[in-house]
Amino acid sequence: MTIHRRSTLPFREATVVVTLAAASLWIASPHGAQAVAVDRGSRDYTLPDQMQWRDTENGRIANLYGDPSKPGLYAYVVKRGPNMWSMPHFHDNDRFVTVLEGTFWVGTGKFDPQRTVPLKPGSFVRDVARGIHFEGTKDEGATLYFVGIGPSPDHPAEPATTASGVGANVIDPAIRQIQRIEDMPKESFVLYGDSSKPGLYLQYQRRAPNNWSRPHYHPIDRVVMVMGGTMRIGTGPSGDNTRTVGVPTGGFIHDIAGGVHYDGSGNDPMWILTAGVGPTATINVDPPK
Repeated sequence: MTIHRRSTLPFREATVVVTLAAASLWIASPHGAQAVAVDRGSRDYTLPDQMQWRDTENGRIANLYGDPSKPGLYAYVVKRGPNMWSMPHFHDNDRFVTVLEGTFWVGTGKFDPQRTVPLKPGSFVRDVARGIHFEGTKDEGATLYFVGIGPSPDHPAEPATTASGVGANVIDPAIRQIQRIEDMPKESFVLYGDSSKPGLYLQYQRRAPNNWSRPHYHPIDRVVMVMGGTMRIGTGPSGDNTRTVGVPTGGFIHDIAGGVHYDGSGNDPMWILTAGVGPTATINVDPPK
């Protein structure tokens, strides 16, 4: 920085410039201000209070990555208020839904809110391509995270579609595959696909406190939703845990192809959902000597 002994700016304007420059070095954090140390060209992120929402007939939507109407990976969040239901419809490609907040009620076949299954936060749904289904909320509403490969518009189903499944609370697994949070393993596991093979993959990863990765990169973009705790992220080959940004529950991270980064759980456990398109890999980078 060059220091000038005299300034041609009036005092008030100079104060504004200095204030803005200082503000650019800090971001909001659940634990107060913290120094920015993340290269947005290697790893981008969106904190929960930074999401840009727009109102639609299906609820408030914040687009996070890609575009469902165009080819490629997409990710977005939907907030549905109480008692909001979609009519039976289907998609051209598989679609994957994770419940972030509230209760999500899912069904298959003919519209019947009584023939639905409730899914609590952390539960996961795979909507099989061209399978006719419907879903909604009851008294508490729900916040949902959607991932898939576009283009995948909604196609209304025929009104005469018959109900599917057996019993009042069973859905057709050929149309919709669900994983309840109550039935999931307590450790990391693969939700869908295989990152070493072509196609979409989704993985749940749980980390104990103070568990850090080595600096590394991925050859293809991938996206991360923080499901629980705080994910501390950094960029570059140093692996310096003190130069990281905390992304809390509900925050979103975009790992840019080829961008060197590292991350960890800090002093608390961490739980994330990672999605991307394979084949890909994690390539470690040696820190500078």
